[in-house]
Amino acid sequence: MSTAPRVDDERDDAYGLLRDERACVVTALRLGWSMADTYHHAQTTDLLDDADPPAAAPAKLSNVTELPGRLRLGMNLDGVEVALAQIAALTAPGRPLPSTAAARAAAGADREPLLFALDELNVAVLRWTMATNHRVGLAYRLGRSLADTVRHGDAHQLVGRFGGRQIQISRWLDELATVLPPYSAAVVRHSLAAWAAAVTRAAIGDPGEAGLAELARELRNQGELWRGVLTGGLHPRDLLDEENWAVVARNLIIRDRKLVVQAARGIFWPVLVPLLVVLLAVVGVSAAAAAGSPTTRAAVALVGLGAGLTAIWRSVSTPALSVAAEVNRPLLESELVVQMAARIGRPLTAARAAGRAGRQRPAPDGGSKYVARVSGADLP
Repeated sequence: MSTAPRVDDERDDAYGLLRDERACVVTALRLGWSMADTYHHAQTTDLLDDADPPAAAPAKLSNVTELPGRLRLGMNLDGVEVALAQIAALTAPGRPLPSTAAARAAAGADREPLLFALDELNVAVLRWTMATNHRVGLAYRLGRSLADTVRHGDAHQLVGRFGGRQIQISRWLDELATVLPPYSAAVVRHSLAAWAAAVTRAAIGDPGEAGLAELARELRNQGELWRGVLTGGLHPRDLLDEENWAVVARNLIIRDRKLVVQAARGIFWPVLVPLLVVLLAVVGVSAAAAAGSPTTRAAVALVGLGAGLTAIWRSVSTPALSVAAEVNRPLLESELVVQMAARIGRPLTAARAAGRAGRQRPAPDGGSKYVARVSGADLP
């Protein structure tokens, strides 16, 4: 039995004590992304201290990208400590945290000790998050894998990054969908599938798809959008414009019409036809038994027919409208996801536009690429 103190008496029966699981999951996703970026930073950046500091003060305050590599590494490790403390405060305060001391001490001229220390820190954080909460551990792995997938690189690296990794990422998104910000998991999964398909087509030389070079240039921009959506900094529904909402409404009406037609066909013979036969029989008997002129009997028949049709409509429409409301909700959600994924996928659209522009660029001499150049005279 856990000895950790209860926090606000909120417990997840499947995954243990949590006060705010969404905050933990989002923080763990940021932590995984940051750890992947930290390792890449250690691989590629000069971490030696500047032996000759500037004599004059800078003209403006230094930006993060202008800081020395060693200082930026320290900032990244500070972020790791803060994220771990935030997760611990929401789960089990007082529990020992993974330490960044070994990674800080290993920073120097030789990269290998630092890389080993960072990998050991990564394993320690992974074990700690998985033991804290299964979904928190998955979020850490998701952030790390997404960061490695969208990292800036050469065109030939894209095929390897989308060679199956997106399948596992999609599974993690499915499992974390209920604790990630609304729509974020479905939108990112849809956009990720579109990128995987684009990379596959580009790898086989599909002329209708952007080239691998154009896709590689825009992948990092796409990653920033994915991270913003998954961490709650960007709500994909805020990107929809009037045209997107019009498309959602049109598609929803088309689907509703198809559902109504199918439902009417399904209940016509087994439900409506017997009811109408009984109604006509009752109305006919009532009209025949009614006293008075033919006009009076016709009036009785019309009144009875109207009352019967009204009763049939009420008995059928009430459950039908209730079912329609339940069916329309997931239909609306699916249409919104498609439109939001299209808006989030602007970098992919930009890559395709760049690919088309490159293929349509005229030849350097101003002639057409489809017309052979004029050759010199064939003289003896």
